Order: sequence, then C-alpha cells, then structure tokens
Amino acid sequence: MKFFITGERNAGKSYLVERVKALTKFTGFETRFDESLVELHINFFGGNSFLIGCRDNGRLRIVEEGFVSATRLLGTMEIPSDNVLIMDEIGFLEEDSPEFQQAVVSSLRRARHCLCVLRKGNFSFIGHLKASMGIRSIEITPENREEVYGRIAREIEKERANLPSPGGDEGI
Repeated sequence: MKFFITGERNAGKSYLVERVKALTKFTGFETRFDESLVELHINFFGGNSFLIGCRDNGRLRIVEEGFVSATRLLGTMEIPSDNVLIMDEIGFLEEDSPEFQQAVVSSLRRARHCLCVLRKGNFSFIGHLKASMGIRSIEITPENREEVYGRIAREIEKERANLPSPGGDEGI
C-alpha cells in the first residue's frame, strides 16, 4: 500500500494524515512552521526535530545543517514492515538538497507502506520522484477527501486482515 497525495493549501492533506495516523502504526516525519511562520521544522515522529527553512524578507531559504541532520536520520531510520512511512510533506526546499532527495527515495524503497504528501506545483525533484518510481498522486480536494480517506482506511484494514494473529494460526 503506497499512497501519494497532493492538493491545494488547506485542502485537508495534513488532516488526512492525522486521521490515518490514528488507524495504524507509523514512522516518518512532518514539516511544520512555527507560530510566527518564519521557521520551518522537520519533526520526526521519534522525537527529533530540525530547522530546515527560515524566511528572510518573506522568502523561504534552506537551512543546510537541518537538512544534513534530517538526511542522516531518514537514511538510517528503521521502517518496520507493519508501519506506514509518513512523509508530510515533500516540497520545494528539497530541490536544494540532493542528499535528502536520495534519503527520501531510499526510504520509499525500504518501506512496504507509505503515505507521502507532495507539494502541488512543478518541482523537479517531485517530478523525478514520480517518473523514476512510477508514482501517481491523488489530488485531495475538500469534495473528495472523505472518499480518499475511506480508500486508505480500507487498504489499512485489508493489510491488517492479512497479518498473522499474535497467538499463531494453530487455533484453540
């Protein structure tokens, strides 16, 4: 199960991710701005957080040290087969970090399941990612987000039904 979603701002992409997190085990990261909308952080679900972007005169610029640390962590992160790898979101700052791009591709290849949010727009890395991995993204809109959530929830339930029971399959 691998889902790649995109959509306009405020379409409900991160809200969808939050709902999916309540259904399954997960690992990965989310990117979030601070309250002042000046600093952009990548927050790994294991607790690590790195500053990866900072607004300078209204323009968001990459913070290389943050991407170096995030690359190292993402590149070595264990992704259990019963976890969904969540990446919320891959955007335009990644264009300036080829090493982080490689870590994203590597983690997607290692993951059995993923839910990846791709920023909407024409970005070379996202285009390359889609082309090289055969990715098609689903565009989230306020009108279809419940339908998309239902589709993902059904896939998670189907995967859960295929797992062996904790007590084994011998019966009682």
